[in-house]
Amino acid sequence: MTTEELRLTPGARVLIAERSEANARLLTEYLEAVGHSVVVAADGEDALRRIRAEDPEIALLDVEIPRLNAYQLCERVKSHPSTRNLPVILLVAPGAQDDKIRGLEVGAEDFLTRPVHKLELLARVKSLVKVKRLNDQVETTEGVIFGMAAMLEHKITSTRSDAARLADLACRLGQALGLLEEDLDTLRKGAILHDIGKIAIREEILLKNGGLSSEEYNEVKLHPEVGERICRPLRCADEVLPVIRHHQERWDGKGYPDGLQAEQIPLLARVLSIADAYDAMLSDRPYRPALTREAAYEQLRRGAGAQWDPQLVEVFLEVVRPRGVTSAAVPDPL
Repeated sequence: MTTEELRLTPGARVLIAERSEANARLLTEYLEAVGHSVVVAADGEDALRRIRAEDPEIALLDVEIPRLNAYQLCERVKSHPSTRNLPVILLVAPGAQDDKIRGLEVGAEDFLTRPVHKLELLARVKSLVKVKRLNDQVETTEGVIFGMAAMLEHKITSTRSDAARLADLACRLGQALGLLEEDLDTLRKGAILHDIGKIAIREEILLKNGGLSSEEYNEVKLHPEVGERICRPLRCADEVLPVIRHHQERWDGKGYPDGLQAEQIPLLARVLSIADAYDAMLSDRPYRPALTREAAYEQLRRGAGAQWDPQLVEVFLEVVRPRGVTSAAVPDPL
């Protein structure tokens, strides 16, 4: 591979923290020859200041820099939200296995052994910067998608209903079921994103007082599939997309979009569906006022085994119903 093949367009912003001026000049010469811009720091504290001020796309750290050594600097960089995605390459002596192990422990991505080979340096910089740029694009996309979900929620719901409350309800049920923390995190994201597909539904339908026509209802039924398409770029897509697509399925198979029934419906979608229904019952809607808690409990009981997983409904009622409260015969308010 030639030097020209190791160019990156546009060139990367590179920070070098190097105790030796001669080594810093040589690394700078290699990097600038292919279009990268370089900032040099002589110690760890200076490097940290420059990382915050210059926003580099990669950092090359001599393991022997003073005043914050390379391991301390790397640990600080990786622990801060604004810099944790900055790739770090440690410059180590030949055979320095302990330095590499220590570097991995503090989050370094890669190592270069002295004397540094020019093409190896350029290849590793190009590879890590490309990965960082892709990750940055994904984060930007995620920010836009979650922002869209928040704006949609603000537009179509009342102040009594929000994603934070729905996430809390879903996670309380999830905890009662003994779900792992990663599943609870998926439920939190699902609570924010599950209805994002409604962005494609006409506002007059979303805010309509009274019942929907069959044509309007068919439009509403598209929102899980639209939401799934919107959220495909997310890094959490594999986990959260089944929740988004299937949160409107029913236990009896009469839901949408796929008519799944019973345990064909992903567990997390079943959990969110119950929490979402309960949250909606306690919220004002254009077509009805909020229900009392007692009426909501009874509504869930009546829907258990038809709309919702009956075992999960029982667990959910144990979670949300105050001690000593029992079901009463309450007329169907919907």
